[in-house]
Amino acid sequence: MMDKMTCFFESKRIELHSKDGEGHLFILRPFKKGDEKGIAECVSEEYEDSYFKRDFYNKEKIIADAYSEKYQFFVAETDQEIVGMEIFHIYKSDDEDYIEPASQIIKKEYRGYGLSGALVYYTLPLAEKMQPCSLFVHAVTFHSATQHLCEAYGMIPVGFRLGSFRSVNMKNSYERLCEKYSEGIMIKPVRKKNVEIIYVPDEIRDFADIIYQRLGVRYKIAEHDEVYDTTVDCDHKMQDGPKLTIHTDEMQRIVIIRVEREGSGLKERLSEVIASFGDEPDWVIQIWLSVNTPHIYSEYEELKSIGFFFSGLKPLCGKREGLYMQWVGDLKLDMDRYVLTEGFDEIRRNIEKFYSKCM
Repeated sequence: MMDKMTCFFESKRIELHSKDGEGHLFILRPFKKGDEKGIAECVSEEYEDSYFKRDFYNKEKIIADAYSEKYQFFVAETDQEIVGMEIFHIYKSDDEDYIEPASQIIKKEYRGYGLSGALVYYTLPLAEKMQPCSLFVHAVTFHSATQHLCEAYGMIPVGFRLGSFRSVNMKNSYERLCEKYSEGIMIKPVRKKNVEIIYVPDEIRDFADIIYQRLGVRYKIAEHDEVYDTTVDCDHKMQDGPKLTIHTDEMQRIVIIRVEREGSGLKERLSEVIASFGDEPDWVIQIWLSVNTPHIYSEYEELKSIGFFFSGLKPLCGKREGLYMQWVGDLKLDMDRYVLTEGFDEIRRNIEKFYSKCM
């Protein structure tokens, strides 16, 4: 079982050097009360008032989050001030069990020392000590630093969350070349190393084989005779409508949906969500579907018929394995303008094949 285990998170002192040889001593450690001011300053310096996680501008909410079971905060400090931060999102439920290291921000004055990498190699082993099924990262695509660092640590690119950030809302240090930027999804297995039989639509089977092999876990993709044998057993699940968890981000114009229970009428429900956008541009939808049931085949085809396309996998994050489908409407993704590692560029080329069929 996964516990927060904060008491096991020891501080680390490390001396880092810039390219010109200047050395600086940093302390990497878990959050303690009083750090909230420095965290808010890190966010404001890089993003001004545009950061999508609005709680990071509120010191009381930072404290509440830092001491909740849903997060673990870490900071980097000098002898004078907090100069960097990183957090864990801790996902723990009957169905999900993973940790997402996220929101790493370094103050501009202290970039160029390798502090970003030091934070990754300090925090990710701590996340693994908490024994989740896996580590999961959303890496931005307007720079590739996070992608490089996480790949070097052993994380595997598995897909994208497309159209996550509206460029018009972004204020940061990086050049913006797209209307909306996306996030690359990366996974590292921790506790879950064995995947029971999964049901994968034929057109993405080769992709799934490659990803699961790279993850280095045992898995089996169902053959057609196995699919027919099991379909009857779960027909009763489709009598009621699907149970969905829906999160809508008005600022970024993205809807994130998770199918908690399969049921008839998924296509109609998603058509209603699309219709609700009216004439507002830039809206996108990401939906997670389970591949632990053969009903994925009909769901996949139904959603394709209304403009959804495959955008990646979400493996090893709990009891159920999953895939993502994406709807982007008339938005031009401009994926060739993303700043990507070679590993993610390969994933991009694969996903663009599915995207191009919907254009």
